[in-house]
Amino acid sequence: MKILITGSSGNLGHFLAENFVSKKIQVVGIDIRRRTDEIISDYFVFYECSTTDSVNLEKIFFTENPTHIIHFACTFNKIRNKKTEYALDVEGSHNVINASNITLSVKQIIYSSSAIVYGGCRDNLEWIKESQPLRPGRYSYAINKKINEEKYLSIKLRENLKVIVLRMCTVIGPHVIKGRFSLMLLTRFSFLPRFCKFYKLQLLHEEDFLEILGKIIYDDRIKGVYNLSPDSYSCVSDLDHKKKYYLLPPVLIKAIIWILWNLRIINIQPNSVDNIIFPVILDPSKLKSQYKYKFKYSTAEAFIDTIRKMDQSCI
Repeated sequence: MKILITGSSGNLGHFLAENFVSKKIQVVGIDIRRRTDEIISDYFVFYECSTTDSVNLEKIFFTENPTHIIHFACTFNKIRNKKTEYALDVEGSHNVINASNITLSVKQIIYSSSAIVYGGCRDNLEWIKESQPLRPGRYSYAINKKINEEKYLSIKLRENLKVIVLRMCTVIGPHVIKGRFSLMLLTRFSFLPRFCKFYKLQLLHEEDFLEILGKIIYDDRIKGVYNLSPDSYSCVSDLDHKKKYYLLPPVLIKAIIWILWNLRIINIQPNSVDNIIFPVILDPSKLKSQYKYKFKYSTAEAFIDTIRKMDQSCI
């Protein structure tokens, strides 16, 4: 087994690569930048390459002959130019699946989608199944995820190449804490708009994430779309009882976020605010029943474990 991870310098990609390497699984990392704490191991090799560079990407695939692809690389709201964002998120993702298809060693490709493809809509069900329509609205990051899903699930591929699309909630834990929006919302602000008080969110602990990913990569039959989240959720007010809430209209919040976004102070797109007002709660029963899996951590327990680690690191 040899696993190629795009976006391997990102928080989640790096964490996953470290875990596989610790189990003596060969890992190929691809990213546009190197980490200062790059993995040093005979089981890890890194290539500095953008997924938009189809020629070099295919060369890497042919040279390394991976068996599994985990595609994490994406802009994650950091690009202010929609054309550039589309190139990186959509064209890059298409290059990855095309390279996987022509590299005969590849047997499985996992595409990391997001819960936000369902969209923050007023009529969202409390628990959203994979069969629900995708309504990303005007949120460009979510739109691009939807485009990629449609491509990955409709493109004609080799019969022995399995495609798995994971619609993921936020993953957190002692080792996965940097830059997660939900965690930032709960820890950086002493007060929030009143509509956030009962905002429902799901947080998947890193241990559950690793366990489920491990089951998927060793499953040569699984394919299709799966929600990846815990079977629980919490409200902001339940996780932090000390916060204060003020009556601020959503339109004002969007305006403030728009200003901060364009000043490059935050990486939260204004069009993502609807996902807070009308949250997406994933129903993971399809994946849970696939492996008869029992989650080790609830959303609240994942939050507590992560905060405990953050507090210890500040001592």
